[in-house]
Amino acid sequence: MSEITNSAINYHAYNVHEGDTLMSQVAKTICILQPRGLTVAGFSEHGDLLMIRYGDYNRTLPMWILDFYEHRFIDEPLLQRPENVIATFVASDKYLVIPEPVYDEIEVVKWLNKLFFVEGNEVLSVHRLAEDKARYMYAYPGTMKSLVGRYFVNSKLLPLSSYQFYKPYKADSSLQCTITQEHVVATLYKNRLLHWHQVFAYENGEDIAYQLKLLCKQLRINPDAVDMQCTVAYRGLNPIMNDVAQYFPNIRENEATETPHGRQWAGTISLLQQLYACAL
Repeated sequence: MSEITNSAINYHAYNVHEGDTLMSQVAKTICILQPRGLTVAGFSEHGDLLMIRYGDYNRTLPMWILDFYEHRFIDEPLLQRPENVIATFVASDKYLVIPEPVYDEIEVVKWLNKLFFVEGNEVLSVHRLAEDKARYMYAYPGTMKSLVGRYFVNSKLLPLSSYQFYKPYKADSSLQCTITQEHVVATLYKNRLLHWHQVFAYENGEDIAYQLKLLCKQLRINPDAVDMQCTVAYRGLNPIMNDVAQYFPNIRENEATETPHGRQWAGTISLLQQLYACAL
């Protein structure tokens, strides 16, 4: 783990309260595997979010250093009971949405390889989007799949984007946006139908706003009328989310606890609650 120990690790933690028994109340856990980072959340038996732990490493290092994730799996107190890990969500920027009528297992692999450089050590997984009558194929490192399978045998493996397809939205135009340290995952529903999905890199909030504004222009949607929700992988990305919010007046506020610490984590709490519902 020399590459990791010689670089700064960014670590953040959230507890719903500071009671001594909080850890013992955790009955279910979910994880978000993302390039250079890991988010872990603990929930009560009734689905109440109790704890969040986030850690990442220097962006100058390779995206998926196995030692980092394995050491986090071993050292993170929330993961000491591996049987409680019900789902692991993987953030991937190599993906394809395929309508069911044209889905062909062999051909779709060819399409994905034409769109992205899928490395030899990466695996392909398919997630069914039942409500959209489509399938979502995505690629991610095989080392991550093996690691999750070794440590968390009860865990589902799902794409991070899966919660954005979880149910149709009621507004005429609904935009879901999740910001991680490396990428943005965004999905647009128009008249309750899936119209657009993309995972893209960014440097700042203006990059994200430009991409989403351009989408609205191309689809002839008034950006001021879009029902938009933005979430983040951890509280350190709040400034990016706030920059994006300046360009979308109808962005929905994320609910949080009344404490200042809870408000700082509102965008992450909202994301994890939706992922938890998706994992059940």
